[in-house]
Amino acid sequence: MAHGYRTLQHWDHWLAQHFLGNKLLETEGQIYSRLLHKHFGKHAVLIGVPQQYSLLSSSLLACHSLITPLICQEKKSYLIEGDFHELPIMTASIDLVILPHTLELVDNPRQLLSEACRIIKPEGLMIICGFNPCSFWGIRKLFGKQKGMPWALNFLPTQKVKNWLQLADFAMEKHTSALFRPPVNHASLYKKFHFLEALGKKFFPVWGGVYVLVARAKVVPLTPIRMKWKQQLSGIRISTSMSGKIAPNLK
Repeated sequence: MAHGYRTLQHWDHWLAQHFLGNKLLETEGQIYSRLLHKHFGKHAVLIGVPQQYSLLSSSLLACHSLITPLICQEKKSYLIEGDFHELPIMTASIDLVILPHTLELVDNPRQLLSEACRIIKPEGLMIICGFNPCSFWGIRKLFGKQKGMPWALNFLPTQKVKNWLQLADFAMEKHTSALFRPPVNHASLYKKFHFLEALGKKFFPVWGGVYVLVARAKVVPLTPIRMKWKQQLSGIRISTSMSGKIAPNLK
């Protein structure tokens, strides 16, 4: 893990207790609602921390699960405690996998992405959220003095994640952005910058503080096997009698 187990705890706490953390969850929940209202299946898995489990509420899939390394005091039926580098899920068994900033929490994000791709069914859906380095949020991380959450995370460029998905044989279906306003932690000032959301989506859509990528697992086509008959059939004739027996053509 990037900086260890405590980083996950701080991330979970920031989402629950801080104003910006609440706004991030609220915004991403709205995006998921728009993206998932037509996606059907049975099993949906979110790989992250407990505070992010609410993001699955927008999914219509019947079975929701959360995979997290954090040890929770209250055992929940949907909770699966497991390491991010070796997901305790059977290969090709999940219809939907969500990675909300999870790639930014680990030292080897490509390994985690590979594990997430492994558990998805053919034609299954992958949704990845990340902080955009080319945004007000990225500038704040680069030049800000505070190194707490979420600035301690490893912001990954969008194109790098897209390349990893392409190499994993996933097809991109959608790329959307949000949070074009500066990451100010005061409610009144944050509200005043609301006009930047509409401007950002229209004039500079790639500069949103958060990007959301939707990709689908490709189905590997099967190559048909053609039988090559080598046996000589010239000595066999088909009888025209009603019995339908095959009689040898003896000469």
